[in-house]
Amino acid sequence: MSELNNYMIHSTNPLAIDWGWLVLPWYWLIYFLGFIWILFSIHYLRKKEQIQIEGKDLGHYLQWGWISMYLGSRLIYILFYNLDFFINNPSYIPKIWLGGMSFHGALLGVVLSILIVSKRKGHSFFLFADLLAVVTPFVLIFGRIANFINGELVGRVTTVPWAVIFPRFGQSPRHPSQIYEALTEGLLTFIILWVLKSKMKTNPGLLSSLFLILYGGFRFLMEYFRMPDPQLGFILPGLSMGQILCLVMIISGSALLYFSRKRL
Repeated sequence: MSELNNYMIHSTNPLAIDWGWLVLPWYWLIYFLGFIWILFSIHYLRKKEQIQIEGKDLGHYLQWGWISMYLGSRLIYILFYNLDFFINNPSYIPKIWLGGMSFHGALLGVVLSILIVSKRKGHSFFLFADLLAVVTPFVLIFGRIANFINGELVGRVTTVPWAVIFPRFGQSPRHPSQIYEALTEGLLTFIILWVLKSKMKTNPGLLSSLFLILYGGFRFLMEYFRMPDPQLGFILPGLSMGQILCLVMIISGSALLYFSRKRL
């Protein structure tokens, strides 16, 4: 027991605001601030890099992307992560405030919305997709920090000095895998894509491809520090559902990069 006293014990409040009738979890605050960041940063990049997309069209991309993100994230979580539960408890399907969102589903929803809107507007798919690929990782940094604050998506048991005890998951110290993901999937991916942002005009598709490859690669590696979803465990020997979906991302990003280079 004395050894456990050397580790940080997770005790953060998941609520950013708790003022009687006004209750706002950190996670939802991140969603709101993330939308504001994406809105203003895309406007900034559009002008700085002289991307030919009108403000009205940009609004359509953001509006339908936001809706598709929620629908896709919920649908893929239900289908791939907890189908039996939702079949037996259908009333929980709309209760997204209780958790149960998939990043891969959100990505799929956004991609489909960009495909539809770009086709209707007569734009290249990459006109908006590359813009979004550059700014999205910055939001992921704080999304993972919100996961840490909520004490969810915890890491595997370890004895590293910076391990954290999450009381909801027992008294064993665990990797703060949410922070690992914030630094890799979020910060490192953001830095790489931001440095390359000028490639949007000269190499359409490059940034979208790199986002899929970088996020998928970092997330695949970080899943080795993260506890698999308890209702699923490992889908294949040593591989979680998240890792399998990340492999799909990496393959898709590599194929997208290859064919976009061939077209140039």
